[in-house]
Amino acid sequence: MFEKEEEKLTNHKNSYDNIDIPLKLLDDAIVAGFQKAKSEEKQKPRTKKWVLSLATAAILFIGFFTSVRLSPAFADYVTVIPGMEKLVELIRSDKGKLQAIQNDYYEEINVSQEKDGLTFTVDGVIADEDGLVLFYSLEAEEKQKELLIEEVHLEGLENEKLDLGSFSSGKQFISEDGETTFNDMFEYHFQTPLKARSFELTVKVKGEQQTKMYQIQFELKKDIQKKKTITLNKTVNIEEQKITFLTAEIYPLRIAVHVKMDPKNTKKLLDFEDLRLVDEKGEIWNKIANGVTASRISDDEVIIYLQSNYFHDPKELYLVLNKIQAIDKEDASIVIDTQNKKILKQPKGNIVSDLIVEGEHVGFDMHIIDEFHYFPFAAVKDKNGKQIESPEQSTASHDGNTEVGLRIPGLTAEMSPISLELSFYPSWIKGEGKIRIR
Repeated sequence: MFEKEEEKLTNHKNSYDNIDIPLKLLDDAIVAGFQKAKSEEKQKPRTKKWVLSLATAAILFIGFFTSVRLSPAFADYVTVIPGMEKLVELIRSDKGKLQAIQNDYYEEINVSQEKDGLTFTVDGVIADEDGLVLFYSLEAEEKQKELLIEEVHLEGLENEKLDLGSFSSGKQFISEDGETTFNDMFEYHFQTPLKARSFELTVKVKGEQQTKMYQIQFELKKDIQKKKTITLNKTVNIEEQKITFLTAEIYPLRIAVHVKMDPKNTKKLLDFEDLRLVDEKGEIWNKIANGVTASRISDDEVIIYLQSNYFHDPKELYLVLNKIQAIDKEDASIVIDTQNKKILKQPKGNIVSDLIVEGEHVGFDMHIIDEFHYFPFAAVKDKNGKQIESPEQSTASHDGNTEVGLRIPGLTAEMSPISLELSFYPSWIKGEGKIRIR
């Protein structure tokens, strides 16, 4: 049976990004939702409309439809609602967020604050019990070549505290010719269910000549959908390594898959890079591409985040994986002598070389054949096993080499040797793992 599924996956391999999202049964509801939104827009004034030139929208949609095809009804309504093109462009690689919008789960906010010719607007949100994605835009009276989001803080009002788990920030906006509109999103995920409905967002925006601080309050009025929990308790075996899938919690924004590895495994399993959901038609929901992809509980337990199929109701649904980054447990760290600039220990294969130590900066080369775009270290510890907080990491690839650099605050000779514990590494185990969850 698995061979048949693999054949289906192979046939879809080169086109899965273009898979039609099955919306035929949902089109009427989608259209009705957008018609309602347009009707309400005519009945009451809005604080601020989304700003987007039609020429830019056309260009964006050429790129958008090459990666995700939408139903004709949804595509038509996206093109006529102000600002929706920009929003969809931001999330076009995430089926879960796209389906949230297609199912009228996006909530329009449109609250603005203007300072010295630069307006910051909270355009809208997608919220569930686990997280909140906040879409925003910046509009300038004069063209801006560079804007930087420096500080972002979100808090709940009415004494509702936010138990923040992770936060994906914005970006630096750079335009060689200058632009008057920019947009992006902030993504929050919480450690406990979100209860707050009123919020205050504080954002610092640094321009070419001055820095401005914005404080915007907004409220959620739509009901938040409850999570769906599927109990799995099923084990797969990949190259004699046992992996048990405990539960899958399905939220509108993402799916949290709770995985536990057998402590008796001989390898440390680092990253389940191709874990995915597949329905009976071969449609795929991959791991989260941008943002937090996993939360490690311990060496043998992890939560993996997939794109959400919350609004999709297939007859059959499978968790499938074929490739896991893994390394022998005794090789799960790189040990370096920063005083004598020597590599004392590394995994089999000796792909690490050319150690450089300059002040607090440590760097070396990793000779890698396959593509590998990861920050490799989970923790940095001194010779006494004490963890060194927040080392900065960077990678750059060229000519088959990956240059890895990190800053170790307060690095001294007395701290050596330094142990760099691996969270990613170019070593894999492969097999056929498949669990039916529906």
